[in-house]
Amino acid sequence: MADAKVEKALYGPSLFEVALGAVLGLAFGVFVACVMLLFRPQLSVRELPKEPAKGAVYYLAGSADAGRARGWQAKEQQLASGAAVSVNEAELNAWASARTATAKSDAKETRFLTVNGLNFRLADDHLQIALVVKFDYFGLAKDFTLQTRGGFARSGDGFSFVPEQLYLGSCPVHLIPGVSGVMMRTLFSKPSLPDEVRSAWSKVTAVAVEGGMLAIATQP
Repeated sequence: MADAKVEKALYGPSLFEVALGAVLGLAFGVFVACVMLLFRPQLSVRELPKEPAKGAVYYLAGSADAGRARGWQAKEQQLASGAAVSVNEAELNAWASARTATAKSDAKETRFLTVNGLNFRLADDHLQIALVVKFDYFGLAKDFTLQTRGGFARSGDGFSFVPEQLYLGSCPVHLIPGVSGVMMRTLFSKPSLPDEVRSAWSKVTAVAVEGGMLAIATQP
């Protein structure tokens, strides 16, 4: 042991110790950066600025225009019956608002993670989904805006939303390996879909965002 201490004093830390210190330092730096970005709020705007601020994450909410959303109930029934439908973001948001209002929450008071404020936006052939995520841990509460942007891909016998970007606060979660998938499954683990719509979704043959519309094709 004494020889080891003398050798370390003479020659300094080993290559392994240097590498381990560098890895731990990098991991700690990434963690601190993620926490700082997590608590930096997104900037809610009606349109993107011509010159975005450096490092800023902008949030544009989807339309909630009641006039454009009048057909959502009929289209939900059409989808449930197996017909192909095309919906705009206002119809998606009217559907989300109605389903959220009628859903029965089974969350206990001790649950530390809740979500609300579901919002959809269709732009640039992508679907944007936004939520307000509330962390409440023994009275320490904080709201964060989550927004994810992506498209659809076949998964097993059906189609699933595939996030290309996912921000929680201003933290780019999609750049952290393995985290975005876990977060999506956690937040969307209990979707409030009627049984008939869930059954119809299993028969979907194609999903695409085109021209500001979400087009869903099904098989008979």
